[in-house]
Amino acid sequence: MWRRLLAFAVTLVSLFASSRASAWYFPEHVVLMGDGHAALAPEIRAIIGDTVAAARREGLVLCDRSDLSLEEVLRDSPLATAMIRTPASVACIPYVALPGLAGDHASDIDELRTVLTTNKGIELVSTVAYEWRRFRTNTLRGQSSLDRMSFVHDLDVALYFIDSGYVTRARATRVHFRDVGRSFDDVLRDLAVQGRIDDLLGRFVFHHLRSLILAASGKRVDALLEHAFAIHFLEDGFASGHLVMSDASWARGRDAVRLRHDAFNTEGLLVTRAMSREPCSSLATGTLELAGLPPCWTTTGDGYLGLTSDAADRLHVAAALSRAELAFATALDPERVQRYADGLGELALVTLATKLDPTPWWTVDPDMRRSLPAGPKHAMRLVRNATASVAKLRDMPLSPAAGVDVTRIAGAVPASVIAAARAAPHITSEGAPDDDAADAGAADANPGTTLLLPTLAQMPAAQSDTAKQDPLGHLDHGWAVQVFVASGAMVLVPPSSPVDFFGPGVGASAGLSYRWGSLLPGRRARSIAEFNVGISETLHIDTRGDSGGGARLTMLDQELRWPVVWEALTTYTLPLDLVSMHRAGRVLFFNGIRAHEVLREGSLAFLGMELEAFAIALSDGYGSHPLYAVSPELRFYVGAANPSAAQPSFPGTLGVTVGITLTGGYATFL
Repeated sequence: MWRRLLAFAVTLVSLFASSRASAWYFPEHVVLMGDGHAALAPEIRAIIGDTVAAARREGLVLCDRSDLSLEEVLRDSPLATAMIRTPASVACIPYVALPGLAGDHASDIDELRTVLTTNKGIELVSTVAYEWRRFRTNTLRGQSSLDRMSFVHDLDVALYFIDSGYVTRARATRVHFRDVGRSFDDVLRDLAVQGRIDDLLGRFVFHHLRSLILAASGKRVDALLEHAFAIHFLEDGFASGHLVMSDASWARGRDAVRLRHDAFNTEGLLVTRAMSREPCSSLATGTLELAGLPPCWTTTGDGYLGLTSDAADRLHVAAALSRAELAFATALDPERVQRYADGLGELALVTLATKLDPTPWWTVDPDMRRSLPAGPKHAMRLVRNATASVAKLRDMPLSPAAGVDVTRIAGAVPASVIAAARAAPHITSEGAPDDDAADAGAADANPGTTLLLPTLAQMPAAQSDTAKQDPLGHLDHGWAVQVFVASGAMVLVPPSSPVDFFGPGVGASAGLSYRWGSLLPGRRARSIAEFNVGISETLHIDTRGDSGGGARLTMLDQELRWPVVWEALTTYTLPLDLVSMHRAGRVLFFNGIRAHEVLREGSLAFLGMELEAFAIALSDGYGSHPLYAVSPELRFYVGAANPSAAQPSFPGTLGVTVGITLTGGYATFL
């Protein structure tokens, strides 16, 4: 029992302390990575697949194919470890799950390697895959989309339990956010000059360049792990709740940040590309690019990612990820990429080169767009520049690794790379220099231009000043007021008097509670503690057919409840049982006490007290914060009462009571 209490206490403290707001629900990280990886040609994916195979030979528990999804690796095979029990599990960790582990469940590549060579990785991914299947199943049934965040909360509970460092890493939340007070150019300049990596843009560039240098130097497995961090922060750069923060936001405290984060995630954010030279207002409504992407779109945040691969938010992330993935594959094996390009037809070559283009149309002024180079010769030039730039990566110094809590690191990235990324190739009305010289492009073969800028050009920014936007956000924990209606009955069995029957009766009550919607994975709106007062009217008769002059009684009721306790004791077991976790909260025992006084002729007489022996939830609850519909419940009571309070002629000796109440109502946060 003490171990259960300890587990609950640790998790409770963690949840209170963290105010976690890391971007994207773990399965969403996996889905996004899968989208981006699938956008590559099989020949390019095979290069990364060979690196995955090398990692497997070093003992990392990765799956043998790089394109496997969570659904494909989940099997109906129970997993029972010291930390978790689940009826379905994974035998290996899919490549596309690496960004979900990096950053949130590992601080640097050494920690990520440990996760991937121990039970921890299997436990985390098994939990995620099982929860994702549960979410997808409920979505297909049309039952769960009304409150998708409940699935995030459920998974968070399990992840906090399995990974104690989850909380610690979550406190370094600024690294997962874009600072809207600093422009792209400012962040890149500060990264090169000051080594600042306290912004997701700077973080992506830092990890991306490290992965490319490691790959070009032949350290493929380390490069793979570093690449996972790069992708994690690149994905974070598309989460709506992570594109709206500034020093002013952080100065208001973590709860205020979480409110803002959750509100923008829920409502979405109108964005365009950060490097766009033309505002959305000047573009025709419904404009689509050749790739089918709208240049202006609504992005979402963790818990609200589009459920289909053709959703605009997913398409844009996939476009960015495919470019980062191609850059990574090029650094791993430039000769192989070049051979692949050499064998392509003109259309396929142009399509490949699009992912290596450092100056897509939106990055130049409208009157210069017709001068942008195009065609197969230019496409081959882009490919050759990219493959040639790998030689320069090999000559670059490798900066030290940095955990998510590090804000600055000297020499974070080579200054020459940032300088190239900040200065796109010059475009004039005559076209780009050497446009027709497919073999001449060594001057442009800088990794900042060829392997970084194409991805940076995809990253979004809000269409308008988010400092002036303050959508309504609500914490899912805090003090709440509530109202209830109830109907019930009670039987009083005195030792030496006729049996009293109270009911049927109706009543109403109101009170104050402290609620935390994400504290436990059972029914929503579970209160940690609550106090209610109310009034009820009930019929009254004893076994002799007498009511003592009061066939109808008015009673005042007071109630103190702690329903979270039983659920905590039956949920936070060691190991954590995912099936039991989701069943918890349907039936609760020993949840509170209530007292009754009889109001008769203007005076009160104490009737008795009852223990809420157990309660049965009749639904999972409805609604979402700040307004919660409290689940209707059947509650059963045992207690003791003084029959003389209802019938003054009876002796004042205590008798046993048994009661039942059907109750339900609403609660809203203050």
